[in-house]
Amino acid sequence: MTQDGPAQLSEEEQWRAQEKARWNAYLWEPGSCLRNKLDIKNPLELHFAEYALRANRQAEIDRGEADIPRTYDKAHIQAIHRHLMQDVYDWAGEFRNVQIQKQGNQFVPPERLDAWTGKVSAKVQDKDWSTMSREEFVQSISEIYAYQNLTHPFREGNGAAAKVFVRHVSEMSPYRLDFDKVERDEWNAASDASYPADVAKSTDPDPRTLYAVFDKATVERGAVVRADAELAAALHLQNSTYAGVDARHTTGRGERPDTHAVDLDVEQETERED
Repeated sequence: MTQDGPAQLSEEEQWRAQEKARWNAYLWEPGSCLRNKLDIKNPLELHFAEYALRANRQAEIDRGEADIPRTYDKAHIQAIHRHLMQDVYDWAGEFRNVQIQKQGNQFVPPERLDAWTGKVSAKVQDKDWSTMSREEFVQSISEIYAYQNLTHPFREGNGAAAKVFVRHVSEMSPYRLDFDKVERDEWNAASDASYPADVAKSTDPDPRTLYAVFDKATVERGAVVRADAELAAALHLQNSTYAGVDARHTTGRGERPDTHAVDLDVEQETERED
């Protein structure tokens, strides 16, 4: 304390304190599990509970039972996330207010989420999906996913929401997407490679790294629908108790858990997307 009273925090110190408070508001306590409607305090238990509940909600979307207008904008991606995560988080459908990253790759800062969501929407609306050749579709849907993935607008559940979103986009085309055709490691490598070198400079992702995986996932709409092994596994989990889940279970197909961190003493947490 000085003669004039307590020392004043610098502008940067104030920002860091506010950011830390926003980060911790998502958690039961600093460094712990995400707050959730299930009152689960163990991150691994929450992972499998979330996965099972989300799979049921995704099945509702797939069956056309969820009211999600195809507007391909902020309201669209928020409606998808809200439906998927409504049983687990109070903030389902709300854009995050903290900075997050995965494997050292920074996602779009929270103050620019609306602008980047607008970029995604503009890229969807700017194309005539109905007349695309298969090659054009693969390249175009890769671009949409690359931008949506870089945006990562939610605190949790971005991978699942992004996949539903691009599936909705594909409805306007002669093709559909079957993500079960792509191995998890291949998907992760392609997604990681698409990240720009420096998001702070507004550099764009490189969708070309995703062409191969989306080529595998692209199926003509007349093709026979394959069984969804991921959904079957999730439904199996739902029929078992959440307590006592051990580490022998694997994560869902398509994405590894993300490490999200605020630039505040490298606070970290595992994101469970798929």
